[in-house]
Amino acid sequence: MVLNADIRVRRPQDHEDLINRLNTKEGGPFPNNWQVLVFAAALGWSRGRREPFEKSGEPIRYGLFSNSASVAAMIDSMGVLASPDDAGIMADERLSERITVFEEYANGGLAIIQGELNSGAHVRPMDVILNLSRRGTTHTESMVQDILGTRLSGFGAPDFGS
Repeated sequence: MVLNADIRVRRPQDHEDLINRLNTKEGGPFPNNWQVLVFAAALGWSRGRREPFEKSGEPIRYGLFSNSASVAAMIDSMGVLASPDDAGIMADERLSERITVFEEYANGGLAIIQGELNSGAHVRPMDVILNLSRRGTTHTESMVQDILGTRLSGFGAPDFGS
């Protein structure tokens, strides 16, 4: 049996510089690298961009992710949604498969962020993150708003003083 303390989440080596730039030590918005991956995975998932990778940088202890129940649930949910016909995907011994799905969506999200930086529209990673965060709702959010109405589905898009 593998203990959670032994499990690691890989960081795509191709995006190591970007991960570091998104860290607050480099002027980015995220205090920790694991938080960069969480944001990137959510972005990758929301845009349907899942990209496998071979080479990884220094991995991050899974315990940092699993300390947050909502992040652990996000990782599990991505694994379940990627394998909807496989009830066994939630077995403890298949945690590494769920983490792989998360890693691949994080890689896709990092590619989106890097593409925004490369476009020249934004100089700072912080600007890219803010722009991506305020760009309107995703298809899923739009469906929820259609069903529940905007008053019941949340507080709407944040106003960043545009």
